[in-house]
Amino acid sequence: MKSSICFVATTPFAVNAFLSTHLLALVQEYDITLCVNTTAYPLDAAIGRAIKVRHVDIERKISPYLDLLTLFQLMYCFLDVRPSAVHSMTPKAGLLAMLSALLVGVPWRIHSFTGQVWSNKTGAARLLMKTIDHLIALCANKVFADSESQCRFLEENNVVKRGSVHVLGNGSVAGVNVSRFNPNPSARIEFRREIGISNEDLVFIFVGRLVRDKGVYDLVDAISLVNSYHPQWQLWMVGPDEDGIRAELEKRSLELGARVCWFGPTPTPECYLRAADIFVLPSFREGFGSVIIEAAACGVPSIAYRTEGVVDAIIDLQTGLLVEKGNVQALASAMQRLGIDQCLRLQLGEASRFRASHLFSSINVTDSWQIFYSGLFQSQA
Repeated sequence: MKSSICFVATTPFAVNAFLSTHLLALVQEYDITLCVNTTAYPLDAAIGRAIKVRHVDIERKISPYLDLLTLFQLMYCFLDVRPSAVHSMTPKAGLLAMLSALLVGVPWRIHSFTGQVWSNKTGAARLLMKTIDHLIALCANKVFADSESQCRFLEENNVVKRGSVHVLGNGSVAGVNVSRFNPNPSARIEFRREIGISNEDLVFIFVGRLVRDKGVYDLVDAISLVNSYHPQWQLWMVGPDEDGIRAELEKRSLELGARVCWFGPTPTPECYLRAADIFVLPSFREGFGSVIIEAAACGVPSIAYRTEGVVDAIIDLQTGLLVEKGNVQALASAMQRLGIDQCLRLQLGEASRFRASHLFSSINVTDSWQIFYSGLFQSQA
């Protein structure tokens, strides 16, 4: 009889981005159930066909009444499925899943931290969110983070006990699918032709959610400084407008004379990444920075703020450039440096591609998950 695992996440967006490869591999050995809010975002069809999916009314924002109902929903699900392990991701899903699993006596309660929302907060908001992460760690009996620097950050902030949080494999929750994200010169030329730019035009790119924590305002300010010296260089902004700030950002870029192209969300980020020259992520917080290694796998070097998680995805001056968090002038200078120095750009891009494919391929990361669960259930036998 197969061991049973319940995975819990807030939205299918996180499942599609971080769990799909692992779930499709683990279902070959275990009975997998996914608990997620199926109305929040379309779930990858391959996941829906391969595993059992149960809808739970979990919301990203705090809502005491709805959260209590979700807690009961999860308890009912766990009592029905009787899993050997419950594995959660994201803060809200983590708190409700770990607490409900503890209450009904699930033997293994596992949570993966993928970045701390509270790291840039202050006052009561920081205390509340930090307390939630601490409660998750107290209810779980196995805790992971997706980078070594994030482990240290959690320990230093007393969210977890020292030595109790670990990284699976080399880090990263999902890894990168190198058969999907890879250099493709002919595809690069064709994609650029379709949107009306030449193969020689220099392109910076941001791929991710348009939210303040991703440093998108700093990025618009930085490209405006760059454009004052290099007006022909451009920035592509690719990703969903989750905070409703795109109109404000567009207005800001126009006022500053920044050359920015807005593309919105896409199911094929690899097309944009391999057609760009330099990836820029001035994020104020990251668990690891998965899109950095996706860009790297395409041979595109990165520039980013020096933050926890990101320092594990980029080796400064070897696979990209790191600058002080919040220093827009330094960000613009790094963008100019890589934009001007083609030899350095190509050198960093090739080194980043090699590192991403050898350390962070999705196959390697999935293997780490399979080894973990195999050892977990063997020890339980």
